[in-house]
Amino acid sequence: MNQIMPDATERRAAALAEVNHMNDSLILAKETIEQLKADLHREEDRVVMMVEERDRYRHESIRFRKLLITLATKMSNAALLMEEAKDVLTTIDEIDDGPTPTPAAIAKLEEDK
Repeated sequence: MNQIMPDATERRAAALAEVNHMNDSLILAKETIEQLKADLHREEDRVVMMVEERDRYRHESIRFRKLLITLATKMSNAALLMEEAKDVLTTIDEIDDGPTPTPAAIAKLEEDK
């Protein structure tokens, strides 16, 4: 019976050491999980900030595109007005170059207005 007692004591000591080791492993795992949760939360915040920044750039891009279209339209209108003004000046030059304006030239000038 003396042999059984030391054997049981050794098994209890081994079991206790294993339980302590598992407890330490569990504590370490919990700490790792908490750190990973904190890292995940920080990365989620970064993603939210990047999405907000992307949306801001997208809205600015749309606004600038709208301004560019407005500018291009105004430039086209200005070019058309300039062509009309050139035609009027050409007609005036033709009238000025001649000795006296003809009624047809005067009528053409009146129509262009």
